[in-house]
Order: sequence, then structure tokens, then C-alpha cells
Amino acid sequence: MFRLFLRSVVTLIGSALIGSLVVFLLLRLLSGDVATIILGKGATPEALAALRDELGLNRSWPQQYFDWLFGLVRGDLGKSYAAQYDIFHEIWSRLGLTFSLSVGTLLFSAIVALAAGIYSALHVRDWRGGLIDVIAQLGLAIPTFWAALLLIGLVSVRLGWLPAGGYVPWSEDPVGAIRSLVLPILALSIPMISLLARYVRSSMLEVTNEDYIRTAMAKGYTRPRAVVVHGTRNASIQLLTVATLQFGTLIAGTVVIENIFALPGLGKMLIEAVGNREAVVVQSLVFVVMLMILVLNFIMDISYGLLDPRIRHSSAGGAHG
Repeated sequence: MFRLFLRSVVTLIGSALIGSLVVFLLLRLLSGDVATIILGKGATPEALAALRDELGLNRSWPQQYFDWLFGLVRGDLGKSYAAQYDIFHEIWSRLGLTFSLSVGTLLFSAIVALAAGIYSALHVRDWRGGLIDVIAQLGLAIPTFWAALLLIGLVSVRLGWLPAGGYVPWSEDPVGAIRSLVLPILALSIPMISLLARYVRSSMLEVTNEDYIRTAMAKGYTRPRAVVVHGTRNASIQLLTVATLQFGTLIAGTVVIENIFALPGLGKMLIEAVGNREAVVVQSLVFVVMLMILVLNFIMDISYGLLDPRIRHSSAGGAHG
């Protein structure tokens, strides 16, 4: 297990370094002069020169890259040119909200999808399993922003159960924070639950034909209990794999959801930075989002090792070989 952990840490650090370089180069190769992006093409040469000097853009690209990289480590990314906020502190203050929204959606979706997928597999030959499949198809067809608007109209406007927007920090009112995140999490979860439930169902259907299921039934287990007890671990591995691959799509969805529900997270900050042509802010935000995805992949790699002993043993065997 230690070798798996060490290998995952090395992969995380290497991927983060390569990703930071890709983000840095893409911004400059595709966008051109950062100072011109911020000030616009109508800016005077004097204003452009002053901004390049202020942002350190008159230095070589390797110097700019390492200054930015070490700034990430030190917590010093400079100031926003338009809004004049400290970039690192602003990202840090908004990270908790986006993290809560993303992880909350992932956990809620995984739990509901696991239950729905197992139920559908156990009732694959009757109308109950078919109903789950139909609901899953409908969930995949509903765009996230439309689901958000429907939830606002029904739950907030008509029923008045939950707020239609805004955010209450956890430190001020934990209950208020949960209330403000319920609808955004539900809107993000609808397509994810539908997708994950289909994979869980397929995985559980494969398990039902395995020899150890028949052995468990011979020992007195009912078929549903044997499938649930012995098949959930295999289904969980499949669930983790698909959920990890979908996390990038989930983060992209938070950009839309945070703007619909007026949540002051990284997604809303990204839209504002793009609107203000804050190229340096966009660069740091893209890297932070990429780092969140890499960290989740790291956690999932460790989870695979805990759920499946074969992964731990293959890692140890590969190291010895």
C-alpha cells in the first residue's frame, strides 16, 4: 500500500508541474501579449509598457513561469489589475465554496447512483428496473442549467422551501450554508446520477453470474442479499472510475451553476475575470481547477487500493520486479 501511495504522490506532483507549464504556455501562445489582452488594442504604448513592467511581462518566459510557479507555492500571485484584489487570497476565499459544491455533488450522486443501480439490476426483468432506466435516460437528457431553473421555479419560487440564490458561509451559519447549496447540488447531480447509475447497473448484472454469488446463495443467502453484500465492492470500483472521469465535467458545470445561483465561488470568479480580460487571474484559476481534478484522481487511486487488494499486490509486485 505504501508503494501505491508513493507512486500516486509522484504522479500527482509530476502531472501538476506538466499541467502548470501547459497552462502557462497556452495562455501566451494562443492569446498573444497579455498586456494587450488586459488593456485592449487601443491602449497607448506607454500604458502597455507600464503594465508589462508591473506584471513582470518584460522578463523572459522561463523567468515569468518560475515566478508564477513559486508564487503559487508562496501564496503570492500578485493583484488583479481591474478589481485590485490579491489573486491568491481571492482564490483561497472562494475555493471552499466550489470544493463544497463539487465534493457534495460527487458524494450525493455516488450514493444515490449506487442504490439506484443495484435496485435496477435486482429488478432487471420487471417494470421497476425499467422505470429506473427510463428515469436515468431522462436525467441524461436534461441540461444542468435547465434543471437549475426548474428547481428554482418549483422549490424556491412556488414552494418557498429553499433560497433561490446567494450563499451563507459555513463559519456564520452551517445550516444556512447547507440550505444555500442544496439546489445547486441537486441541479449538478441529476445528469451525474443518471450516468453513474447505468454503470453500476451494468457492473451488478455482471456480478450476478459469478460463482461466488451462487456459493453465497448455497450458504443460505437470498439472491438480493448475496448480490448486495458481495457485488457492491466491484460496483464501487466501477463507480469510482466513472466518477473520477466525470469530475472535470462536474467542475465545468459549477461555472454555470455558480452564476445561476449567484454563488461567489471559483466559477463566478472565472467568468468575472474573463469579462474583465484578467489573463493572469484566468491562468491561476485554470491551474487551481486542474489541481483539484489531479488531487481527486490521487484520492481515487488510493481508494482503488483500499477497495481492491489486487491493485495493492500488483503495485508491490511491479516494484519488486
